[in-house]
Amino acid sequence: MKKLAILLTPLAMMTLVNAETNAKEAAVQETKGVELVNCAIQQNIPGAKATGAFLTIKKQDDTPLSLSSAQLPSVTPHVEIHEMVMKDGTMKMSQIESYPLKKGDNIFQKGGYHIMLMEMEKPLTIGEKHQLTLTFSDGSSKSCEAEVKSVEALTPKKMKHDMKGMKHGDMKHDMKDMKHGDMKHDMKDMKHGDMKHDMKKDGDMKKNMSHDMKKAQ
Repeated sequence: MKKLAILLTPLAMMTLVNAETNAKEAAVQETKGVELVNCAIQQNIPGAKATGAFLTIKKQDDTPLSLSSAQLPSVTPHVEIHEMVMKDGTMKMSQIESYPLKKGDNIFQKGGYHIMLMEMEKPLTIGEKHQLTLTFSDGSSKSCEAEVKSVEALTPKKMKHDMKGMKHGDMKHDMKDMKHGDMKHDMKDMKHGDMKHDMKKDGDMKKNMSHDMKKAQ
């Protein structure tokens, strides 16, 4: 009887462990009515220990639900939800505790809401794939496979256009104004103003010297 009791004890322990594991798995249920698409991670700039993860969260109904946190353990344990806001004429980034989801597409992209990956220990290579898991306010979660992509590939077209406009518009315009406006104007003033005036003064001086020499003769 003692031997039987000893044999049953490990079996009972295994049963208890399995029951606990099943309970945990049941507690973490997959989010219903939500789809994750276009999951991607921006390749970090050489030397940088932070980057962003982007995706679109498609919500099918109006049931109140918020994004509470994100996990990307194969990249870093330090993950936050961030927003970009205009403050005092400057675009600033800050952490938010949660993001209330609306029905339809909830887009997380550069220049807006995004998942911030910080204190990374190794660089990312384009083409790598990592599992991104999102946890929601009802305790459920959803995962997707996020591929590492280049900065160029993940920069929205509008942002590219604005950056291009800044580079070839304002800067080029300022340089053009400086080159053909103020500088040309200054050179024109110097050439046709002060320089011409100085040359006239030299002519008057020579004329006076010539006049004085004739008188001396």
